[in-house]
Amino acid sequence: MSETLTMILALSLAAMIGELTYRIGTRSARLLPRVMVVILGAAIVYAVAPGRVEHMGSASDTASIVVCYVSMLLGMIAEYGYAQAERGQSTLTFEPLTFLMPIFASPIVFIPLLTLTSELGGGGAFTRARLMVYLVAFQNGFFWKTFFELRQKQMKAAATTAEPAAV
Repeated sequence: MSETLTMILALSLAAMIGELTYRIGTRSARLLPRVMVVILGAAIVYAVAPGRVEHMGSASDTASIVVCYVSMLLGMIAEYGYAQAERGQSTLTFEPLTFLMPIFASPIVFIPLLTLTSELGGGGAFTRARLMVYLVAFQNGFFWKTFFELRQKQMKAAATTAEPAAV
């Protein structure tokens, strides 16, 4: 968390302590809930102090993951248009549910791509190795249906071999 946000939390904690002190002086309210909130606030401020925050990676790593995901989504969009052209349609028609289906499945398709992107070393978001991963991401997005159909066939085959024979 940034130093600014930590400062805002610390000021909020100071305001809660001030309010608690005021209530103690007036004896106008139950104090236990307020003490608990101040203790919890102090624990949160201590836990998110800037020296304790871990950073996940460099900006180029984050950019690589974003570009990879966008490449995969572009592949899914390209497949949507390609499937309509393959059916012989001369104009592109928009069917919301059919368009959104691959986007709903995108996290499942993205898991191996995320692993691949994360394991590449530094060197920026547009090295040759990362460009290859982006093209593979586009390909995985384009063939997302094939991925799920193959998976479904494997599950059906496993289910039929696992069924006991009728006596």
